[in-house]
Amino acid sequence: MTGQTIMVVEDDYEIRDVIRLYLEKNNYRVVCAEDGENALSLAVAEQPDLIILDVLLPGRSGFEVCSEMRNISGAPILFLSCKKDEADKIKGLDAGGDDYITKPFSPNELVARVRANLRRSHLAGNGAAESPEQSKPSQLHIGSLHIDSLSRVVKVNGQEVTLSRKEFDLLSFLAYRPEQTISHEYLFREIWEQECFNDTRTIIVHVSNLRKKIEPDPSSPQYIINVHGVGYKFAKVARELQPGHDARHGSAL
Repeated sequence: MTGQTIMVVEDDYEIRDVIRLYLEKNNYRVVCAEDGENALSLAVAEQPDLIILDVLLPGRSGFEVCSEMRNISGAPILFLSCKKDEADKIKGLDAGGDDYITKPFSPNELVARVRANLRRSHLAGNGAAESPEQSKPSQLHIGSLHIDSLSRVVKVNGQEVTLSRKEFDLLSFLAYRPEQTISHEYLFREIWEQECFNDTRTIIVHVSNLRKKIEPDPSSPQYIINVHGVGYKFAKVARELQPGHDARHGSAL
């Protein structure tokens, strides 16, 4: 697909210009911001399809900007950083990011990451990410949780919660397979394909974020249950919970 809008948030002019040139060469429309404040305003005005976000920005860090960005945009966010520690990658994912690439980087690899994230986003938006369940209902009501797979809206107790694209994909993938234990490896292959980091921390962070947003008590989850040493399952029994019921299923990571 071409003609999609990419927002580049980078305060270094030379790096920003290189990214812009390579993206435009691949027929993407590029808008740029130099700091977090401008990025947030630009995201509202332009509604970009993907955001490339530097971690070290003047004023607020890219992590802080990402957290605020998630209140106004569900677009994939690709972090760009000179920080290579695993802890920083996890922090970026925890803030709501979808991918993380370190400097110095290959512009061609960056464009490939952009394509991969946009492809996944496009498939999710068209429901193709869940093709094995063509006959599934478009909406699920599970306890206080409401999932609408067509509008990609999730509500808890009637209040809409903001999920990143991969958070929604992960929740939907598990919820439409109740009581099935899904391995970390299978989740990687189905949700991340080959665009993310090959370690279970990525999934653990996304599950942790989901639990904070949808679980009544994230430390004692009733929906997304850890299957020790294997992966996760979505508790079907949660469908039968009544208000005030004290659910204690499984354990949180």
